[in-house]
Amino acid sequence: MRLCLTFIAAFIWIAGQSVATGAGADQLKVQLELIADGLNAPIFLVEPPDGSGRRIIGEQMGVAYVLGTDGKLQKQPFLDLRDKIVPLLQAFDERGLLALAFHPQFATNGLFYVNYSAKRRPASPFTGKTAYTWRTSEFRVDGKDPNRADPASERVLLQLDWVNRKHNGGGLAFGPDGYLYIGVGDGGGAHGVPDIHIPAKIDKDDKYRHSKEISEDPFKIPKKFHHYDNYAQDTGRLNGKILRIDVNVKAAGGHPAYGIPGTNLFRGKAEGRDEIYAWGFRNPFRLSFDRAGNGDMFVSGVAESFWETVYLVQRQGNYGWAIREGRHCYLRARAYDPPKDCPRHGPLGERIHDPIIEYANWSVKRPWSKVTAAPMGTANVGGFLYRGRAILELYGRFVFGDFSSIVMKPSGQLFTATPTPRWGVLWTVEKLHQLDVRLHSLAEDGDGELYLLTTALGIPVGNTGKVWKLVPGTQ
Repeated sequence: MRLCLTFIAAFIWIAGQSVATGAGADQLKVQLELIADGLNAPIFLVEPPDGSGRRIIGEQMGVAYVLGTDGKLQKQPFLDLRDKIVPLLQAFDERGLLALAFHPQFATNGLFYVNYSAKRRPASPFTGKTAYTWRTSEFRVDGKDPNRADPASERVLLQLDWVNRKHNGGGLAFGPDGYLYIGVGDGGGAHGVPDIHIPAKIDKDDKYRHSKEISEDPFKIPKKFHHYDNYAQDTGRLNGKILRIDVNVKAAGGHPAYGIPGTNLFRGKAEGRDEIYAWGFRNPFRLSFDRAGNGDMFVSGVAESFWETVYLVQRQGNYGWAIREGRHCYLRARAYDPPKDCPRHGPLGERIHDPIIEYANWSVKRPWSKVTAAPMGTANVGGFLYRGRAILELYGRFVFGDFSSIVMKPSGQLFTATPTPRWGVLWTVEKLHQLDVRLHSLAEDGDGELYLLTTALGIPVGNTGKVWKLVPGTQ
C-alpha cells in the first residue's frame, strides 16, 4: 500500500457480529459476518489444499494462527516468525509477515511459502531503523502436528537488501501452471524517496515523517531521487516485478534454490533477470488467480500520484510504471500536471499493457493538482474474481477493496467490477459496501468465498484487528 501519512489513532467499536451495510452494485445487498477478532493487524487468510477445512490467518507482526472448522482461533501459532521479523514501527509500516501460499501438493508434501521482512543482513549496504531483508522462504509443517510449522525447516529461496518500510510488494500465489508467482515492490518509499534519505523529525504522531529537507509535496522531490522511479522498468533488477519460479527444482541454471520456467521471457538472455514474468509495477501488494475459467492473474497497483489500478496479467510484459500511471502519462518532474503524450512502448520496444480497473485517489484534491476527477479512495488492496456460491449475483465479478475512502478516517470500501466484452475497455466499477474500519486485504477460501481483514487503526498496534466473511445481506 501507499500512504505517506501520519495516522490519528482512534478505536472504532463495532457492535454485534456484523457491520452495517448499504446498497451496492445493482442494489445488491451484502453483509459481513465476524469470523475472528482481537487480532493485531491481520494481513492474509489462506485455506490449505488438504481438505481439512481449516484456515490460516496471518498477522503482520509475524505470527499466523489456525482457524479451526469449529470457528475458533487456536492459541498455538501455526507459524511464528516474530524473532526473525524486522522490528516494526509504531506508525504506518508496510513490512512484516505479508503473504503465505500453500504448495499445490501440500496434502502430501506439507510445504508452504511466505513473504516476510526479515532483519537486516550484516552485509547489507543499507543502515537505519527501516533497513531490512526482503525474503521469500519455504517451510514444512511439523511431521507430528499438522497445525504447526517446523521452524527449523526454513529454506530461503530469495532475499534482497531493502531500505524502505513502504513499497514492499508482498503478493504471493501459485498459478494454475504450478509455478510460484511473487510480487516485488519498486524499492522506493514515500514519493519514490528511500527512507534512508529522509532525516527523522521528532513528531508526537510519527517521528519518522519527512523532515523539512524532503518536501511533503510529492511533486517537489529533488531530482537526485527521480531515478528510483525507473527501477520497475529496469529488467536487470527484481524491483517492481512479478516473478515466476519453479520451487520443485532445487537448483538449476545457476539458481541455488529454485528453477526457472522455460517460458520466462528473459531466461538465459543478457538483457533481463531470469525470474521476471511481468514488470512495470510500483507496489504489487496483492495478486490473485481466477480459480475458474482461464486462471487469469489479477495484480493490484497502488498509486504514486492519482490513479489506483488493477491489472489483468494475461501475458508476460510491461505494465507501465513509471512511464505511465494506469492509463495516464507519468513524469516525476510534472506529476502535478502530467503530460498528455508519452510512450506506449517500453525500453525494449515492448507494448505497455493498460489496467482493467482504474480510479482516482484523494491526491487529486491537493491544491497543486491539475487533474480533475472524483476521488474514490486512498490505496487499492487487491481482490478476487468471485467464484463462490453464497452470493450468486456476484459470480464472475471482480470484488476488490480500498484501504480508506477518507485519508484520516477509518473508512474502507468494497467495490465490484464487471468485465467488459471488449479488450482495452475499462471494467465497470460500482461500490458494494462501506466500512467504518480500515481495510487491509481481501482473502479467498477453498470454496471461493471472500473475507475482509481490517483494523481500526491501520497500523500494527493494539488489538482492533478483525476478520470478516462476505455473506448475503438481508433484503
